[in-house]
Amino acid sequence: MIELARKKKSSNGMPVQTLTARAKVVNLSDRDALLLGLLGFSATKLWNVANHHRRIVWNETGKIPNFAQQCRELKTNRWYKLLPSQSAQEVLGEQDDSYRSWFSHRKNGDVLAKPPGFRKKSTLSTVTFKQNAFEMLLDNRVCLKLPKTYGRREIVLEYQLPLDVTLGKVQQVKLIYEPRTGNWYLHITHRVSVKYKETGNVMALDLGIANIVAGLISDGFSFIVPGGELLALDRHFQKEKAKCTKSTSRRCIELNTKWGRQRNHYLHVLTRWLVNLAIAHNVSTILVGELKGIRADKDWGDAGNQKLHAWPFDKIIKLLTYKAALAGIRVIRVPEKNTSTTCPVCGKRVKKARVHRGLFVHCGRAFNADLVGAYNILQRYLRENEAVFMPLRAGVVGALARPAVNLFVWRKTTPKGREQGTFRQAV
Repeated sequence: MIELARKKKSSNGMPVQTLTARAKVVNLSDRDALLLGLLGFSATKLWNVANHHRRIVWNETGKIPNFAQQCRELKTNRWYKLLPSQSAQEVLGEQDDSYRSWFSHRKNGDVLAKPPGFRKKSTLSTVTFKQNAFEMLLDNRVCLKLPKTYGRREIVLEYQLPLDVTLGKVQQVKLIYEPRTGNWYLHITHRVSVKYKETGNVMALDLGIANIVAGLISDGFSFIVPGGELLALDRHFQKEKAKCTKSTSRRCIELNTKWGRQRNHYLHVLTRWLVNLAIAHNVSTILVGELKGIRADKDWGDAGNQKLHAWPFDKIIKLLTYKAALAGIRVIRVPEKNTSTTCPVCGKRVKKARVHRGLFVHCGRAFNADLVGAYNILQRYLRENEAVFMPLRAGVVGALARPAVNLFVWRKTTPKGREQGTFRQAV
């Protein structure tokens, strides 16, 4: 069954897209900075108190208290009272999600998985303001409501948005401290209406590891994006982390931060490049192979399993979905079972036709194996939507055999690591 990657609609029936804008808090006075520090410290203390409470009850009864039980037990705690009620509940809800994730790992046989730990006292945790706990003001200001515990009932912060960001209907505001720079930031979650294109070409994407993306557009253009740069990035940081004596050491934490920053940058650049390519080819719909459950019951050896579990296919789809929606392009997930082993000429499933990881040979023709998957994803979508079946034209045969190759290159290197990169077509 084919399903839209996102189905959210506004109250008037129009599709909407949820976005998060990152805004820097500016012109912060010492008095307000002290108050923000107290809020972040209170969230950290509440996390630790809740974690201690869970472990005590667990040792005494053999059961871990759930979110509702903790809210009832801790609502009189002083750290709970130092936060707006919904902000305190968000901290407890985040911990509950962490425990559920840990339990899921243990249930799936991961004996090394550990329950959520305690946060350092020096950590200033994220504080979430929902619904009536904040008010957006003019001139890029926001009013955050405080509980009765404080002498002040509100704090007004001035923030600076990126130049290309326009806020829609704001849903919530998260207050985040960045210790690396010593600055406070607001993560503003808001919704904007989107208008999808009614007509246009269709782009089919087959996600992989060696080739992170192989794509075919219904106008006959094909391309692949090698995943070697992402694999090299992961391999480099895994080797550097292996040199650390402890996972909680300062060096290891710095490596994780740098690794995550560079990885996120790569994925954002990749999905932005895909959307720009779709716009250039007048694409109205992007098809992505549904990969849910692909990691279950897979054993490709130590190295293969490490690559499989580090494969960020779900994040790629999520980033692509919201970026494409802003351009009026739908992203649809299509089951990709058997698409890489089905001949695009005769339509028969032939496992032995994939003679090599990247080579598909059948019916006297040779194709790029990943592009065969993208082609069959496109055909499956057309058939299930009662569209006209697109035959394998002579031009498409050449496209499946000789795709355009696009490489990722880093453009800027700073003392803190590589920060900027882009894609270019190989010559």
